[in-house]
Amino acid sequence: MNVARQVLSQLTEKPSVFTQGGKNLYQVLSVLPEYGVGSRVASTKVLNNPGLKDSYYEVTKVNLKPGLNHGRVWGVHVLKGRTMENGKPVEIRGGLKYNWKLLA
Repeated sequence: MNVARQVLSQLTEKPSVFTQGGKNLYQVLSVLPEYGVGSRVASTKVLNNPGLKDSYYEVTKVNLKPGLNHGRVWGVHVLKGRTMENGKPVEIRGGLKYNWKLLA
């Protein structure tokens, strides 16, 4: 069991990734079980654009570096409710560039 999961299991409050906006993609995924594989994430750039409603990534593979602030993430891209690239996972770009949020 990694350190992040141990800390998460001992918290009584929700981790800051759920309460604050302003985390990069790797920080959002690092506190989740299995590093967020299967979860849906979107950048605030996409969330704040009404023309991109129902756009997100569904995480399929995560490879984080030891500091849990950098790495590579792959997922299925859904744009305006339609699956892109025939449902094949693509590398999620801009993980450090934008603020990311976990979609419920």
